[in-house]
Amino acid sequence: MPDTPPIPAEQPLADPDPPLPDQPPQEPPPEANANPSAPEDYPMIEVHPPHETIHTVKDFLIHIAAIAVGLLLAIGLEQTVEYFHHLREVKEIREALQQERQRNRAFYNVNTAGFRYEAEELENNLHVFVFLQQHPGTPEEKLPGVLAWGFAHAPITASAWKNAQQTQVLGYMPSEETEANAQLYVLLDLVDKDALSAMDAEDRAGSYASVDPNPSHMTPTQVAAEIDLIQDAMRTNVNWAAHLKNLHQGFPDFSPAPTDNELNRISGWVRSAEDNKKLQAAEAATDSVMAPSYTALRAAQKAAYGH
Repeated sequence: MPDTPPIPAEQPLADPDPPLPDQPPQEPPPEANANPSAPEDYPMIEVHPPHETIHTVKDFLIHIAAIAVGLLLAIGLEQTVEYFHHLREVKEIREALQQERQRNRAFYNVNTAGFRYEAEELENNLHVFVFLQQHPGTPEEKLPGVLAWGFAHAPITASAWKNAQQTQVLGYMPSEETEANAQLYVLLDLVDKDALSAMDAEDRAGSYASVDPNPSHMTPTQVAAEIDLIQDAMRTNVNWAAHLKNLHQGFPDFSPAPTDNELNRISGWVRSAEDNKKLQAAEAATDSVMAPSYTALRAAQKAAYGH
């Protein structure tokens, strides 16, 4: 058999892309933007530190100054926004307080009329019981009047003021305005409390009716006790009127107010012309004794209230 020819040695594979001489390496192509609308359609403001190296003190100071100016601008912008926000809050509080003040003025009118009604009612009742005291056993139909028990009172409203106190808005209002509002609501609160006291005093005076509404059935002791209760109700009614008058003096837009003549008459201090004439000398002596303290009192009142 002929000899098998030898297998030739395996030749190395040729490089399909031999590098070209002196050719710079190619950069990979940029990646396609997965969200083409993000950077192009919505550009963002970026803040970068300076790319240049700071070499001198001047460069450093300029860099610090730029940062400081930026911070001041940001703080100033924030404070400006807060300022206008507080202006809007103050405007809203003022409007609410003004509306509440208008309602309280209307309630003040009701309370002044209620005081006058209460005063005449109690004077009528006192007249009836004094007559019954002087003429025990007089039948009810022969008394100089019928007894009347009623009370008219309009409670104040203070919701806007209370809401304002629970916020920091009052701190952005002028102090004079805030103090005036605070004084107004103090006086309104006093008027309200006096009205409740006057109503309670009248309830006590009229409580006899729960046993027997006919005053002619009362014993002389019961009649005397009833007169005391009516006089106490009249005093509380005068206190109510005094605070209504004080409120008007401090805030004249609350009107009409009870007058000094009304209070003096109800309190029993009104004297006849004949009595006043007889008392002229004695009154002059008293005035001379009281003059220094009266002058000091008026000066203190003028300093405190301005009138």
